[in-house]
Amino acid sequence: MQDNHEMMELNERLTDAEIVRAIRYLDPDLCAEKAEQDTGTVVGIGVTLLTALTGALTYVGLYVRNF
Repeated sequence: MQDNHEMMELNERLTDAEIVRAIRYLDPDLCAEKAEQDTGTVVGIGVTLLTALTGALTYVGLYVRNF
């Protein structure tokens, strides 16, 4: 088993591209292709915020109209 000093020397020789490639190999969910395909969450949050804003504006509009 390598000690910490040997592991640090090994890590210093790795390039950024090699590190990113290793991360994508170990955790494929971090790939950009997967992130681009998963737009459902963004759409859901947008619809929710739009609904909340519309409801708030309607409530304020009705409240102001009655006074």
